[in-house]
Amino acid sequence: MIYRNFAICTLVVAPLIVLAVDNIMPKPPESAPVQGNIADAPPPVSVPMAPPVAPPSADASAPGFGQPMAQAGQPMLAPGAGLPETTVEPAVETDQMVTPDAAPPGSPDAE
Repeated sequence: MIYRNFAICTLVVAPLIVLAVDNIMPKPPESAPVQGNIADAPPPVSVPMAPPVAPPSADASAPGFGQPMAQAGQPMLAPGAGLPETTVEPAVETDQMVTPDAAPPGSPDAE
């Protein structure tokens, strides 16, 4: 009930506060719009044109558009090229099904 009354008071009093502040604040002096004479305007500045850019020469080391890159298809990181060698085989059991007896304790398949 208190919040409802506060909301109503805010909606009624806020426009009154805005009107009061508008009347109190000083306004900038109103001046007539100044009509500039066209003859008084400075002449337009000409922009210098840039020289045309020559197309790059065909370089033998750079591949052409549509041509594959020299090392395309190779992995960026491979063992021996910044990665350590693998010593352990991944533990993937594809030939055996997981049974509740073989499941480790605490896993969702264990009973």
